[in-house]
Amino acid sequence: MRYLLKGGLLYGESPADVLIEDGRIVKVGDVSEGADEVIDLKGAYVLPALVDPHVHAREPGQEYKEDLHSVSQAAAVGGYAHIAVMPNTSPPVDRPEVLRGLKAKAETLPVRMHFVAAITKGREGKELVEMGLLKEEGAVAFSDDGSWVSNPAVMFNALLYASHLGLPVITHAEVPELSKGFAHYDPINLKYGMKFRMPLAEELAVYRDVRMAEITGAHIHIAHVSAKESLEVIGTFRERGVRVTVEVTPHHLLFSTEKIPFYDPVFRVNPPIRSEEDRRALVEALKAGFIDFVATDHAPHAPYEKEAPLTDALPGIEGLETAFSALYTHLVETGEVSLKDLVSLMSGRPARFLGVSVAIEEGREANLFVFDPKAEWRVKEEDLASKSRNNPFLGEVLRGRVILTFAKGSLAHRR
Repeated sequence: MRYLLKGGLLYGESPADVLIEDGRIVKVGDVSEGADEVIDLKGAYVLPALVDPHVHAREPGQEYKEDLHSVSQAAAVGGYAHIAVMPNTSPPVDRPEVLRGLKAKAETLPVRMHFVAAITKGREGKELVEMGLLKEEGAVAFSDDGSWVSNPAVMFNALLYASHLGLPVITHAEVPELSKGFAHYDPINLKYGMKFRMPLAEELAVYRDVRMAEITGAHIHIAHVSAKESLEVIGTFRERGVRVTVEVTPHHLLFSTEKIPFYDPVFRVNPPIRSEEDRRALVEALKAGFIDFVATDHAPHAPYEKEAPLTDALPGIEGLETAFSALYTHLVETGEVSLKDLVSLMSGRPARFLGVSVAIEEGREANLFVFDPKAEWRVKEEDLASKSRNNPFLGEVLRGRVILTFAKGSLAHRR
């Protein structure tokens, strides 16, 4: 099959046609050759496909929320060609045979799936998994995501083994004793008697894990950073040469306690939405190149699990389909971040983290998406390919929309 993408702007800048044949990019530039299908892009942007190293697919065990098929569809709708799936499933991805089964299921799906293995058996924080065997089976990283490995001896050994295996350890950095609640610690929440997930919980957990990475020589990755104090800790250790990378989510970049409905359980997430001061610190760190990449932490839940009292609602936000458009609307269109930097933060830089390439170059597999910057669309439930609907942008009008996605060399999504 030959596709000719005609009249687009490569990287949103230069007019260029893209010819795709049998899954590979065969020509970029002024293309006059024939094709089985010519698609007139009318000036839309041709961008390298997005990559998300932090996604929850819920399979095995909670397929009523999401499964590998539905999450791959959601990813394609959002412009993604590669996603890494976290191991907090039931059973967790803590044995080679579990990982092997997931990989087999993922082979025929429209986007490439990478799998993060658990750090400890059962994600209980007590006994290490067979890290070497899981690497041989294809694990790209280790994480007890959703749970911090509280036992320092266990975490130290995990980092030591990971340093020899050459894989990163991803930490959900929150000291559990300081994060038993669901709200950010501030005077407003204190007034209403909220239970807290304190910024201090994140700061202390980050410090311990990064200090251990310094000693062991491991690559430590901080998932969904949310507090300005955590950025300060990370900066200190980076100056000392520690290999520490960090991601931020769209919801922590765009929302703050001052910017969300007070009792809306959609916004219950771990770590919590924090203060406007924290949000601004994250945006400034993003602009300065301090944050390595943006990851969605796509966390789907069934409606009844979110439509509950705030104390009972499950934490998490669904976001693959809207991430790029939301950040384009609120950061690029407002002049805070350039399109080039946003693409780097959601494509090139997370691709390097996973060891893949999504470059739009002749001879490479076609992994790209077409983005119409002029499209305005109101996010509706029927727009979501995910099984879940816990998306904070429902009802909002976003600027710019993904209209085509090529992944694994094939047309994975067309609007």
